[in-house]
Amino acid sequence: MCTGAITEEGQLLRLYPIPLRYLEENQRYKLWSWACFDVQKNPEDKRKESFRVRDGSIRVLSDVESRDERFSLLRKGIVKDRETLEVHYHQDWTSLGIIEIELIDFSAQMQPRNWEEDKPYIKQFHLYIERKPLEQLPIQMRLKFRCKNNPKCKTHVSNLIGWEYMEAFRNFRGKYHTGANAFDKIKEALVSKFSDRRRNAYALTGTHRKYGSWMVAQVYFFEKNLPKLLF
Repeated sequence: MCTGAITEEGQLLRLYPIPLRYLEENQRYKLWSWACFDVQKNPEDKRKESFRVRDGSIRVLSDVESRDERFSLLRKGIVKDRETLEVHYHQDWTSLGIIEIELIDFSAQMQPRNWEEDKPYIKQFHLYIERKPLEQLPIQMRLKFRCKNNPKCKTHVSNLIGWEYMEAFRNFRGKYHTGANAFDKIKEALVSKFSDRRRNAYALTGTHRKYGSWMVAQVYFFEKNLPKLLF
């Protein structure tokens, strides 16, 4: 899997491939963890934030508990809008950024591709160990949104690929018996968060290596009274 990361200086990174389910217990980081990785630039990936992680090099240091501290980190990666990111992508292969968004719609469609065809490195880490089965979801979750800081934004539609949303779908399908019910529960929770007027919503967005399309890897919600970023 890919992991989005941010350095203390505010540089966004894409770290992969990481066999998260196969890591030793003391190497299993979670959201908002400080961790050390030995990395090198992937010469086969033109996207400037993409780095390969040396197997066995991960060291988890601590967790970021404070919401103020979390936002102070996040704001370092915020850009004005997706349109700005698209310009930078064509200039210097910038392929990651965080943008403030407003939700227009949240929907699902049937999964059109096999992820092992799109991501052949999924198989590479399991040559000498027993593979743990992982079902590909039958749906793709899609966000339709507007960039909040660009009045001229004509809206965007991106796949939502965050790992916790996939796990939530699997868990809810077991609990509520069908995939449709599982998606409805996820949609209900997500729409509720977007509807909370006390908070702003931010999307970590990045490009697909093969197709160049923009996807949303994570959505963050922070209180409006936290320090704002001036453009």
